[in-house]
Amino acid sequence: MIDADLVQLPPRGLSLRLDREHGVENTDYFRFGGNVSLPVSARSALATSLHAEHRSHVRIVSLIMLSIFAFQARAADPVFGTWRLSAVRSTFAGDAQPKSLTIRIEPHAKGEVFTLDRTETNGRSTSSSVLLYFDGRARAFNEAGCSGTQSSRRLDSQTVEILRDCTGGQSTRVIRRSGEGPNELVLEITDQHADGRHYERRLVLERQ
Repeated sequence: MIDADLVQLPPRGLSLRLDREHGVENTDYFRFGGNVSLPVSARSALATSLHAEHRSHVRIVSLIMLSIFAFQARAADPVFGTWRLSAVRSTFAGDAQPKSLTIRIEPHAKGEVFTLDRTETNGRSTSSSVLLYFDGRARAFNEAGCSGTQSSRRLDSQTVEILRDCTGGQSTRVIRRSGEGPNELVLEITDQHADGRHYERRLVLERQ
């Protein structure tokens, strides 16, 4: 006769009869832990994917940091700010001397914003603002007295060229450069009219 033991299993008092002559083999089916083994090709693909994701993340962060540093460098350019015309130091060939003229130059992610505010002797005021890209590309331009294209580029670290070509045959070339001191800005303006008239003006502006 074979003796039998009763093994009590909680919580409901269920019993399991085990004969002493029988045992339970400690096989993989009864282990609570195990290792997951991936094929070599799967591990390689996973590693490649993680590496590519990391490189992409680093590249994006680097581009963002470079953009921030470039914008900060442009923002520190001494040309930015407000400049007011010094009439006694300027010439106005082919144009009436205004009562006042103020220029604002501000940084922009794509270049600079150039704003000109002008008041005539009769009290009439005008204001115009353009975005300078400094890539030499001609873009559509429309302003009182000129409808055509405008382009801008840097000639050197302190000199900018702005070209305007109007549909009526008139053109204007503006050279903006630093003056003799840090608080001086010079605009050299050349107007060419369709009838052959040619005027050159030199405006000296002082930082406000």
